[in-house]
Amino acid sequence: MDRIPTIATIEYSSLESALLKADLLWTVLFYGVIFIVTLLLRYVFTVDFMLIASIEIWVVMVVLFIVTVVFNIYAHRKKMYAIRQRDIIYNSGLFWQSSIVIPYNRVQHCEVSQGPIDRLFNLAEIKIYTAGGSSSDLSIGGLLPENAQRIKDFIVQKTAADEEE
Repeated sequence: MDRIPTIATIEYSSLESALLKADLLWTVLFYGVIFIVTLLLRYVFTVDFMLIASIEIWVVMVVLFIVTVVFNIYAHRKKMYAIRQRDIIYNSGLFWQSSIVIPYNRVQHCEVSQGPIDRLFNLAEIKIYTAGGSSSDLSIGGLLPENAQRIKDFIVQKTAADEEE
């Protein structure tokens, strides 16, 4: 039992700081769209409810926006991953913390993807699929594209090596 490493001794890698900027941009876009919709309802369509409650709705939106920004900042610090010889670990969560461990011998395939916001910030996401599911079992966003590709190549190499054994 003395030889089993503890989670605290594992060397984790942080995600790129540009991920926080991308998350904040998504937040601004999301609340921006809601704000524009409420403006349209208030001034263009003159919905009675919006005429009365628009100030209260906008105050709530501003509070929710600030809470979301603060949450994103603190949650970003908790996202980290570790590539080990036999598995990959991903930790996340501010209030509900989770640690996902995927052994390489369970990996069916993996892919690297980039959305438009990811490309804007030069980020990529690696998705790892295991047996029995149609969606990815692990997605790690906020990686540099070359690091995501290196991790994918390493996982593919380890999976091939496990199949040969």
